[in-house]
Amino acid sequence: MEILRRSPMLAVLAALVTGLALYGRAGVLAFILGVLALFLAVMLSSYEWELPEQWQMLAFMAVFVMLCSWRVYSVVSEPQPQPLTLHNETGTITELRQWGRTYAHVIDTEHNGRLVAFLPFAEYMTGTRIQFSGTTRQFKQTSRQGGFDEFRFWNGRGVTACVSLLEVTELPRKWSISLLRHELSRKLTIYMPNLTASYLKAAWLGERDKSLNDHHRRCGTSHLLVVSGFHAGIVIMCASFFFGVSPVILSLILWFYVLLTGAVPSTIRAALMVQVWLLAKVIGRRANAVNSVCTAGVLLLLWRPFLFWDIGWRLSVLSALTISAMSQAGFRWFTISPAIWLVTFPQVSYTFGSVPVVGAILNLFAPMFFAVAFTVSSFGAFLRLIGLPLSRYFMLAVEGIFVLWEKVADVFLEVIPQVIGWNYLTAWLSCGVITFFVCRYLELAPLRTAAVMGVIGFMAFMVFL
Repeated sequence: MEILRRSPMLAVLAALVTGLALYGRAGVLAFILGVLALFLAVMLSSYEWELPEQWQMLAFMAVFVMLCSWRVYSVVSEPQPQPLTLHNETGTITELRQWGRTYAHVIDTEHNGRLVAFLPFAEYMTGTRIQFSGTTRQFKQTSRQGGFDEFRFWNGRGVTACVSLLEVTELPRKWSISLLRHELSRKLTIYMPNLTASYLKAAWLGERDKSLNDHHRRCGTSHLLVVSGFHAGIVIMCASFFFGVSPVILSLILWFYVLLTGAVPSTIRAALMVQVWLLAKVIGRRANAVNSVCTAGVLLLLWRPFLFWDIGWRLSVLSALTISAMSQAGFRWFTISPAIWLVTFPQVSYTFGSVPVVGAILNLFAPMFFAVAFTVSSFGAFLRLIGLPLSRYFMLAVEGIFVLWEKVADVFLEVIPQVIGWNYLTAWLSCGVITFFVCRYLELAPLRTAAVMGVIGFMAFMVFL
């Protein structure tokens, strides 16, 4: 079994994803057995007679899959907690985001987990400690196809209930990663040019300016503002240049960056992949990129199964799987960005309604451009924040780099203004493309490739039903 030999977690991830896509149509026993059957179908599609001890390994993995499916089902099937009345609860604002006409304040409490409060203004900044009384309510759920499910969205971020705040008292601030994020955001606003500040907030802190995000979405490059493996790779390369290749130091820097950016799913997935690579270096083994992507995806689902319904998690795993499979299969580097656009297109268009065609062209050179731009601007920002003379003029030059990108992107957008909407045909095509890349990585024969594409393509396609 070629998949068992090279990337066994690929079959585990495919089975769990398909099982979650079909969740709600089966009971607990049917869910667990269904996930197991899907896992075995993927494994047996690459069966080989000569592989030694494959049946023992297959049996072990089957038990692992059943345990994973039990864990996932037990979490997603839990009822929402009953409303509570809170008195003198203490917590810290760890996240602040605009939510329609209100602002969502995520509160890490001492006794009741993570809660979210929707307030008309951004009344409390990240890092603020508060003592409050109030009542909680359950999140709204929907069974309508394509409808927004408040319960799944917030549970994917570890938030268990919404709270109405009463009698709020601000407490003295203590050092925390949330307070550090707020202070960095404030300093970037004060000392950096406007556009550079917005880009650095996105890369350093995971904060996306609405107008900047809208512009990149129109150009099909909004993924560059989402902290992911692209940014984590830049951090690791820069850290290696200054601190060497010590796995311990690089791991500490990596996870500090994850916390600084808000520990979003895409960053955690990238960090887990890099951590597997660093661990492989320590024990003297070669890491497998495809298996690392799938391992990270499975671990995140076991940690928070509701991440399956988070578009950030889906796009992150799809992109990373495409990059790793194409790289290990020997595809040229300039084909990877258009392939990512094609693979992620159905999910983006399904969520946002359409995808700009110009993104397929801009993404040929956008990653390379922003890899340089983020590195140069981060270096300049560091010099500016420590007060180095003349660094202000250097940052004005950096601002010109980002302005140049917007001008070039606008020209391409005027020439190619077309957008493509979602449909089942493009979704099926996308599933077939990523499965083809995986099969090329596995070096399967044409008939075996067709079989695997049929099995995995169908499983991935079920996500959109």
